[in-house]
Amino acid sequence: MSRAVRIDISWATIGRVLGTLVLVWLWLRLWQWVLLLLVATFMAVGLDPIVTWLDAHGLRRRYAAPLLVLAIGLLSFGFIYVAGSSLVEQANLLGSRIDAVRDGLVNLVPARLLEFLPRGTDGSEQIGTYLFALGQALATGILSLGIALVLTVYLLLDGRRTFEWLLAFAPDAHRPRVRQTATEARRAILAYVLGNAITSVLAGVCAYVAMRLLHVPAALLLALITGVFDLLPVIGIFLSAVPAVMLGLAVSTWTGVAVALFHATYNIVENYYITPKVYGRQLRLSDLAVILALAVGAEIGGVVGALVFLPLAALYPAVERIWLRDRVPPETVQDHRRIENSAEH
Repeated sequence: MSRAVRIDISWATIGRVLGTLVLVWLWLRLWQWVLLLLVATFMAVGLDPIVTWLDAHGLRRRYAAPLLVLAIGLLSFGFIYVAGSSLVEQANLLGSRIDAVRDGLVNLVPARLLEFLPRGTDGSEQIGTYLFALGQALATGILSLGIALVLTVYLLLDGRRTFEWLLAFAPDAHRPRVRQTATEARRAILAYVLGNAITSVLAGVCAYVAMRLLHVPAALLLALITGVFDLLPVIGIFLSAVPAVMLGLAVSTWTGVAVALFHATYNIVENYYITPKVYGRQLRLSDLAVILALAVGAEIGGVVGALVFLPLAALYPAVERIWLRDRVPPETVQDHRRIENSAEH
């Protein structure tokens, strides 16, 4: 005899499934805005001590926040305007050097293998495509930066009230832990923003001085590349060293070797002396954890996602200590804290 099978699904389960689908749909539609909001939050946390200091010394917060953000924006665009022509010339020089290296590598590839490589259009069409993509990316970046600066002003002015408003949704029993988590997050983000700003500026200045002493062309552009890629730990050294070594080899073989030695030496000094002094123990992550965090963040949101996801990953010890202490064995929490405070991971 056949037996009927009855599947009973409660309305609560159906509601959870529909809620999950709505959240996934919203994330797919709004993930870029979420990343912009996170970037603005990081900027607001980093600038908040300055705004608080200005407020304590007579400049009201409602005026200090927009004036500070406006000053940062004007300085950034002013630097780009002043150094723009020089950067364009240096970018053309770097591009020609990369093309020369590419052509040299193509000449080393056997002819049979070249048949399997995709054939592109002629040089003019490629340059036009590259310029259009570069212009589109630059316009998008400027627009995103402008939106992030506007959001930063609002967060500096109304961030605390917004947090208290959101905190009201949490049950009374969980509010102390939510507040403690927010405090830990603010401390980690502040250390990350200030640390990244200091190390990136220092890396760019040192790279500029070294390239000028070694008479490497496009020193300003290489310094900017070094400063930007210094934001990416572990892999940033390789991304900034490659174009510098290429232009160093254009001068002489020994210049290229000297440029490579500079990047390697500075990377060692930064990792083992500068970074511990700047960050302290706020973002003690192993190299493997950094690479995984960068990979996940880059897959979610590109370069911005990689930069945002790193401090979020560094918050896991606080989340484990605050929220998971009743679910994770006590010895696990103790071992994790001991490993975090050890000299090697």
